[in-house]
Amino acid sequence: MVGELRYREFRVPLGPGLHAYPDELIRQRVGHDGHPEYQIRWLILRRSDDGDEGSTQVDCKAEHILLWMSNDEIYANCHKMLGEDGQVIGPSQESAGEAGALDKSVLGEMETDVKSLIQRALRQLEECVGAIPPAPLLHTVHVLSAYASIEPLTGVFKDPRVQDLLMHMLSSPDYQMRWSAGRMIQALASHDAGTRTEILLSLSQQEAIEKHLDFDSRCALLALFAQATLSEHPMSFEGIQLPQVPGRLLFSLVKRYLHATSLLDQLNDSTAEAGAPNNSAPEELIGERSRLELEFSMAMGSLISELVQAMRWDRASSRQGSLARPACSIFQPHLADSGLGLPVAQAQPTFRRSRRYRPRSEFASGNTYALYVRDTLQPGMRVRMLDDYEEISAGDEGEFRQSNSGVPPVQVLWESTGRTYWVHWHMLEILGFEEDIENVVAGDEYQGAMSSGALGVALPSWRWKPMTELYAVPYALPEDEDAEESEHLTQAEWWELLFFIKKLDVPDHQEVIQILQENLDGEILDDELLAELAVPMELAQDLLLALPQRLDDSALRDLLNCHVYRKYGPEALAGQLAYPPLLEAQQDALLLQAQGQPQESDDAARAEAKEPKTQCSTTPLQHLVEGYGPAGKILLDLERALSSEGAQASEVKPLLLQLQRQPQPFLMLMQSLDMPASNRALHLTALRILMQLVDFPEALLLPWHEAMDACMACLRSPNADREVLQELILFLHRLASASRDYAVVLNQLGARDAISKALEKHLGKLELAQELRDMVFKCEKHAHLYRKLTTNILGGCIQMVLGQIEDHRRTHQPINIPFFDVFLRYLCQGSSVEVKEDKCWEKVEVSSNPHRASRLTDRNPKTYWESNGSAGSHAITLRMRQGILVRQLTLLVASEDSSYMPARVVVFGGDSTNSLNTELTSVNVMPAASRVILLENLNRFWPVIQIRIKRCQQGGINTRIRGVEVLGPKPTFWPVFREQLCRHTRLFYMVRAQAWSQDISEDRRNLLHLSSRLNGALRQEQDFADRFLPDEEAAQALGKTCWEALVSPLVQNITSPDEAGISPLGWLLDQYLECREAAHNPQSRAAAFSSRVRRLTHLLVHVEPCEAPPPVVATPRPKGRNRSHDWSSLATRGLPSSIMRNLTRCWRAVVEEQVNKFLTSYWQDDDFVPRYCEHFHKLQKSSSELFGPRAAFLLALQNGCAGALLRLPFLKAAHVSEQFSRHIDQRIQGSRMGGARGMEMLAQLQRCLETVLVFSGLEIATTFEHYYQHYMADRLLGVGPSWLEGAVLEQIGPCFPNRLPQQMLQTLNTSEELQHQFHVYQLQRLDQALLKLDNTEKKIQVGHKASGQKNEKEEEKEAGVEAAAEVVEKEEEEEEENENEDLYYEGAMPEVSVLVLSPSCWPISSISHLLSPRTCLPSYLRGTLNRYSNFYNKSQSHPGLERGLQRRLQWTWLGRAELQFGDQTLHVSTVQMWLLLYLNDLKVA
Repeated sequence: MVGELRYREFRVPLGPGLHAYPDELIRQRVGHDGHPEYQIRWLILRRSDDGDEGSTQVDCKAEHILLWMSNDEIYANCHKMLGEDGQVIGPSQESAGEAGALDKSVLGEMETDVKSLIQRALRQLEECVGAIPPAPLLHTVHVLSAYASIEPLTGVFKDPRVQDLLMHMLSSPDYQMRWSAGRMIQALASHDAGTRTEILLSLSQQEAIEKHLDFDSRCALLALFAQATLSEHPMSFEGIQLPQVPGRLLFSLVKRYLHATSLLDQLNDSTAEAGAPNNSAPEELIGERSRLELEFSMAMGSLISELVQAMRWDRASSRQGSLARPACSIFQPHLADSGLGLPVAQAQPTFRRSRRYRPRSEFASGNTYALYVRDTLQPGMRVRMLDDYEEISAGDEGEFRQSNSGVPPVQVLWESTGRTYWVHWHMLEILGFEEDIENVVAGDEYQGAMSSGALGVALPSWRWKPMTELYAVPYALPEDEDAEESEHLTQAEWWELLFFIKKLDVPDHQEVIQILQENLDGEILDDELLAELAVPMELAQDLLLALPQRLDDSALRDLLNCHVYRKYGPEALAGQLAYPPLLEAQQDALLLQAQGQPQESDDAARAEAKEPKTQCSTTPLQHLVEGYGPAGKILLDLERALSSEGAQASEVKPLLLQLQRQPQPFLMLMQSLDMPASNRALHLTALRILMQLVDFPEALLLPWHEAMDACMACLRSPNADREVLQELILFLHRLASASRDYAVVLNQLGARDAISKALEKHLGKLELAQELRDMVFKCEKHAHLYRKLTTNILGGCIQMVLGQIEDHRRTHQPINIPFFDVFLRYLCQGSSVEVKEDKCWEKVEVSSNPHRASRLTDRNPKTYWESNGSAGSHAITLRMRQGILVRQLTLLVASEDSSYMPARVVVFGGDSTNSLNTELTSVNVMPAASRVILLENLNRFWPVIQIRIKRCQQGGINTRIRGVEVLGPKPTFWPVFREQLCRHTRLFYMVRAQAWSQDISEDRRNLLHLSSRLNGALRQEQDFADRFLPDEEAAQALGKTCWEALVSPLVQNITSPDEAGISPLGWLLDQYLECREAAHNPQSRAAAFSSRVRRLTHLLVHVEPCEAPPPVVATPRPKGRNRSHDWSSLATRGLPSSIMRNLTRCWRAVVEEQVNKFLTSYWQDDDFVPRYCEHFHKLQKSSSELFGPRAAFLLALQNGCAGALLRLPFLKAAHVSEQFSRHIDQRIQGSRMGGARGMEMLAQLQRCLETVLVFSGLEIATTFEHYYQHYMADRLLGVGPSWLEGAVLEQIGPCFPNRLPQQMLQTLNTSEELQHQFHVYQLQRLDQALLKLDNTEKKIQVGHKASGQKNEKEEEKEAGVEAAAEVVEKEEEEEEENENEDLYYEGAMPEVSVLVLSPSCWPISSISHLLSPRTCLPSYLRGTLNRYSNFYNKSQSHPGLERGLQRRLQWTWLGRAELQFGDQTLHVSTVQMWLLLYLNDLKVA
């Protein structure tokens, strides 16, 4: 199995050194399918990377995942949750056991005491007069707190009177009374999370509780909530800047959160009750569950809406908007743009190609091309990359080093990277050795072809993808939606619209309900019927037109941003981005239309009364509101109302109500404080207005905290006017005094240090500045509490969202929560946003000359930092901002610095300057470099990064650095949410994969259902990503995690052999091959079975090995093959290559077994080879049907056949090889006859040659070569060579280890060359003979003239010379007589050709040797043979014709001849020719 079984439990890998294991059964329920489900707490286990056995293990009790599991999943993963009978042990009832341990009489007396104490406390509280509570009341509360700490008495404290008592105590002005109430609440909440949540929920749901709670009481409840949720959702947002949320909004978020969690608990409890025995009214329980589901969806929508506003996500993203993600498979990695495949730096001036080796375009398929490359490549050859693959780009050239059976199998030394990298066979084009390469095409033409996809795109490749709709994606495409259903809103869309209907006031709500009733046959709608309505699209569009005029500002923002409005709302608004300025202006117009007409007339009258004054002079405030539309007039009206003598509350309060509904003008007023100090008049005007607003209680409900950053910017400004600064401090002091929540906000923003610096600058002459600083300092613990609460609420919401995603996966029910997509969009956004330079680091330090360190970051390439020290001691230290992950670290250098330029740089990382022990990278700097990239794409935060210059160019001592550039991603919530999403997804699917694997191991037939199971899971994840994940990176992360967690373990399990050596998938493939013939009938069971098998295999090979995981650091040489394969950390590695490896191994085993059975049964048959070829063709076709034309499975098929051949004994293998050689010989000779029969023979030959390729590299190849050599010799000598011989050898050449057949053809070519030279030699001899004849005639004529002048002595000398010459001439005459034996033949001279064959490669036996052709052949043939012998002997001694060892001719009877017999031509051998001629001579005689 893929997981680890430790301590008798299944552990699931979640990340590097991170595992999860089941710890505790929390609760149980009945699922939607009617079967029980159990909620299991999975604890997170961390371990070191040193090893498995000896590593230290730490249980992180605070980190856990709650997962609902079925019976089968618990049986496969959680053995300790099972009893002896194999059934799941239910949740323990420890509390009931403890309660039973107390005596019932004692428990009853204690309950009576508690009730009497509650009555006494209420009576004493009513009798309390004054601010100081009496001592008896405090004593009574103290005793109640002691009773509350006893867990069996918890039920008594659920009395509503206890809630009233706590409410009165919490709202008491006395601190000791509030403290006593807090102690009682803590005592009650100390038992379990359920009781704590129940108490908090009951208190928070009290009507108008916020009016009765002051700052301290509210903080006490918030602290209790923070304590309650700290261990429930341990999630860290380190490095992410959370907004400042005041306590009032935090308390509201707490109420929303508690309400949503309580409804979720009720939903789980209702399913448990539904599964209880003896249910009397299941319909009522179903109706109750539907009601709870609706309430929970509405509560979650309210929580998400308020949380988005509190986090200010809506305003932060208002100017960005998110583009829609293109619809594509999330399980298939996307390739980069083909136009970027060939970098500019790698452009070649010419396009190099091979003169000898065939390109990929000449092959019919990528499989045959891959085999050709595999069999042809030799170490040292040059190759070119045809496809982009991980770090290697198309067009890169390199040198082939080696290959093996791994994946990828080819190692090449690439010029572009300067190191070796492993790729696949089909990706390479053979250039050959340097002498085989030629330049033919300009580089720009080649680049254009590569970028346009003209080279190799239309050819099948390793990255083959089916074009049909069924196999284009790993899941089946959804069926067409019903026409009637498509005309109505889905339940999720209707509930999202219903959320806004419920937000309306009572009159507007009744009006909308009336519209619904009129359009739905007048049926009376209650809450139950309202949730189940089928709303037509036209009615929904009418409602969306009517709702904006009836909603307040926050609800209107939610409406304009929700899914249903973007889909069905007015095109003028729905087509815009989220919250652009145009949309906000339209929203302002809608809000103004929602105001009453009388108010508009009063405003108009007031504006007309003031018009003469405004025409005379323009105030700074009027400049500010210009261009802001009607919403800006509210500020002018507010200024007039406040500037009048004795500001009337009746005039200010309506304007404050408008600002509460529409806060943009108010926020704009506060943000004006962030303008430059030259706007002094505007600053003073704004502060005067804000100062007066604080005196109105309604103004404290405005979002002051959202614009408090502007106040801090003004406070920190070095050019701030003293008067403005004084007014600002007075305003902040009054605001913090009116509501201490804003003092907490100021503390979070760092106001204490800013005020201290302002006091130092102005020598302490700022009124109330010290008091404000002290007030802010006292809120330190409250600020910490607020930050913790914000983290807990956000973490809790994320956990609930992940829980809903899990329920969606398990139940296949739609997610009906409003704004679910909005929340996920804000969590996923920002993954591609980058921050640069000084925003990444806090401080830059240098080893020497610190006064010049600023030159490293001044962005001026002409300045530099120069060190001053010994060689190798220079360093630059970067102290990084919290949470920054470096995307790129670049060092700027200049070649003009000569010996000051760095030559070797090493980068270290650590938690502090004393722990810089981790080497991140080591880079050698080229002398011509200007930008040196040191780090890229770190996946870990390093607080301190140090750049050490170890060596300088030319042995220099000091160094010069022109600059340091740091690029990093912006800290967002996406990394945190990605980690949580991937953890939950991985745990869910690995548990499910283990359960499915268990089912398959128990019954192999369950493997037939795996394709439908996987299809459902993958289709669901695809739909979820298309609906809720707007970002491509988020969708790809989900798809990759799902595939790794579900498909990878399943493939490993179903391809692992059992005790009998057969894997489940292997058994299934065997069954597929056996019933393949019967599957041709589409209505048979075999056809349905084969269809299921094909769908399963195509699904499993959907994602191919094509992407590399992001490197941890930019190391120049990764260890191992391209990247390390750590099979124990499935959570961090993408394992498509392991899927392919396991599948190809399984297919190879199946093929080997099939071929072995065939060889065992039919190896002796006469028609063995045709039947074997047919069997191989069926296997090849089955491979294409099951896995597509992928080269990996073709190689597995050939390796399986090779494995079966290796299992044959020697004699059987020799017999098989002889049959193959004879079959090829028959087909080659049969193809010579031409016509249809010849074409059929060629087709059979081609099929046989594809089968014979398997012999390559096997021992049987030597035997096959031996037999093929003999058959080939008979063909060449009997019939003669043909083009087909060379074509056959080119295809099956690797099957001949000694290359004897190739050498045979080569000797024939050499023999033809010798025959041509012999023809020239004969012509030369003829010319010499004619020249000699002419010379002889001249000598005769001269001799007659000089004969009388010779004396006797000269005659004697001449006689001696003539005697010696006669001996030589006699020898020459005899040689000429032998050569000219055929000159006196009266008939037609026959054409004689001599074949000179090498005995090292031709199978020539001694019996075929001919001692002397003179004694056997007729005279008209002997002359040519004699002349050829003389020619060959001379050629061996002549250095210009042929070099090497001296060779001699040995005549044989081998050869062929053509004899004319009447009108017929006889093709015979040399022996037959001699015999026929001999018999012919006898007949004539």
